[in-house]
Amino acid sequence: MNLSVRFALLCATVVVHRLEVEAAAHPGDRQRERAYLVHRAALADRSVAALADLEPPSISVQDAEDTARRLLEHDRAHGTGRGPVLAADARWDSDPRGYTRQEHAAVVLDDHPQSAREAPLSPTEGA
Repeated sequence: MNLSVRFALLCATVVVHRLEVEAAAHPGDRQRERAYLVHRAALADRSVAALADLEPPSISVQDAEDTARRLLEHDRAHGTGRGPVLAADARWDSDPRGYTRQEHAAVVLDDHPQSAREAPLSPTEGA
């Protein structure tokens, strides 16, 4: 794993920790809870490959599945999904990590719309 991927995962871990502290300080705040769940699930999903040399893959895969399901359950209960395919869609029952990816992408686009539109879609685009 290259240094930029490690740095990105470290930054994501810091964000998740901050969001966890904020959610704990404001119990019942669904918006903060959802922000934590989206970023925590995305971090778990992205960390599977990074943790392959440190623990059995089944552990990190299970963590990614469990956190994705928590996000999915939250969005189903509160109708808080932001992606194009609703949380209620049955496809997510067998692909909760796919739901996490959709929702994290929606959050990133909402939080950084200009930079997301300007970023190349592939390493060769715009070259």
